[in-house]
Amino acid sequence: MPVRCAGQPISDIVIRNEPPAISGISRRSRTVARALLSMHFTTRPEVIRRLVVFERGQSCNELRRAESERILRAQPYLAEASIIAYDDGNGGVKLEVLTVDELSTIIDVGATASSPYLERLRLGSSNLGGEALLIEGLWQHSDGPYRDAYGGRFVDYQFAGEPYLLSLSGIRRALGYEYTGIASHTFLTDLQRVAWRTAVGRRAEYMRFLRPEAEGPSSYIERRFLDVGGIVRLGEPGRLSLFGASFTQERDDPENAYVLVTRRGMFADSSQLRRQYKDYRSARLNALWGVRNIRFMRVTGFDALAATQDVRIGFQLGTLFGRSLAVLGSKNDDIFVSADVYGGLGSPQTFAALQVQGEGRQSYDDNSWDGILGSGRAAFYQRATPRQTLVADAEWSAGWRQRVPFQLTFGDSRGGIRGFWRSQSGGARRVVTRLEDRWYVGRYRAVADVGLSPFFDAGKLWAGDSPFGVDTRVNYGAGIALLASVPPRSKRLYRVEFGYPITKDPHARWQVRISSSDLTRVFWDEPGDVRRSRESTVPASIFNWP
Repeated sequence: MPVRCAGQPISDIVIRNEPPAISGISRRSRTVARALLSMHFTTRPEVIRRLVVFERGQSCNELRRAESERILRAQPYLAEASIIAYDDGNGGVKLEVLTVDELSTIIDVGATASSPYLERLRLGSSNLGGEALLIEGLWQHSDGPYRDAYGGRFVDYQFAGEPYLLSLSGIRRALGYEYTGIASHTFLTDLQRVAWRTAVGRRAEYMRFLRPEAEGPSSYIERRFLDVGGIVRLGEPGRLSLFGASFTQERDDPENAYVLVTRRGMFADSSQLRRQYKDYRSARLNALWGVRNIRFMRVTGFDALAATQDVRIGFQLGTLFGRSLAVLGSKNDDIFVSADVYGGLGSPQTFAALQVQGEGRQSYDDNSWDGILGSGRAAFYQRATPRQTLVADAEWSAGWRQRVPFQLTFGDSRGGIRGFWRSQSGGARRVVTRLEDRWYVGRYRAVADVGLSPFFDAGKLWAGDSPFGVDTRVNYGAGIALLASVPPRSKRLYRVEFGYPITKDPHARWQVRISSSDLTRVFWDEPGDVRRSRESTVPASIFNWP
């Protein structure tokens, strides 16, 4: 029978790895079930074993058991994970590690009613061969004289047979491109002593600005970066400090001109830039420091319908302080600072959390601050019943004196207002609040967990110093979302949202948005229009680096 880890010697560690829970699909159609399983490889026992922070012969420790279980649940290719200790009858314990996979097949097809009928195609696997390998390819048709987009991504979550991450991605867009390479040992647990990261990347894009009165122009920028660094842990798990250093190099090359990107081609735009962007060359030595007093709480029904997740209770702070160096072509004399603060408290029924990020640069060349960027989220979860969760949150984002083209909008898929995806308003500061009443309807024929979620959004923009920025009134949107997790208890949540703009806007209209995401691993996924403008070498959090 199950026992609590209390210092008993571990006599054996047994891995029980199971494929996705598609028994319901099998009962409905064995052909479909066989097709799904034929494209799926169950995670190999040795992959799971590398994430268990126990060895045979060690003493069974409840902290290590719980941390091993949490690390497994945090893997994107696993839907469920538990570790149970059993009395072996000889004064020791046997650990049974049980995992259930997520569906690994990646299929995304976009079609239209007119030629070309196939508009988008993405294929791949999130767990190729059961080896914790993600590989995918993407093609997307482009209108007019522009080239089609091609891209691919490869992620090895256990590079070289260790819990190291290797990520390679690249895409050639209709206009511009992006590639990134990352090799890292992410800070997975407080039991870990060392974490490190090496990253390199390059991105070129036309940043489109919205303006209410006419077609929005675009501005071109090319960015490159290099980042090498590491951190070490001092202190006991749960209450610790992290110290580290990194070397970073950034290069930004903006074009101070506007162009109109239309279906007929690109044309010069006569609008004058409100702000001139400068070329940027910087090499920095950075000091990393963080403090943490955190424990994890297992909950159900917060960011997924029926899957479990681990939320952080307590406080943590991560900081970076950098000083430019006159090496490797660096032309800018400056200091750079950034910080990430998180706090959370509550129970499995009621939970509240806050996360705030900020960064800025002081230039000694002209004795001023620029590149100031801040964002944050505050959220409240209330499990009114086992089938109902009320989620209220507020997000804010703001930028001042940005060094790269920057504008916040209501149309951002993460930070905007549903129903306002075609709004032509933009600005430099944004606040959006959301209220969602999520209902778990139940299991549909053992195939999927399904639910409904009425929602209400409200938001406001301030012009600030963003090109073509406007001050808007408070805008409101509302609607309902159909929710599904396939197979049951999956962490991935599919949403079909029907959003309607309550406030009048000449460009806002009914919106149907289909998306899928796994938000159980992070408290906050920063909006894309904010993340695009951040310094490329700043880790989102020192405790989850990168």
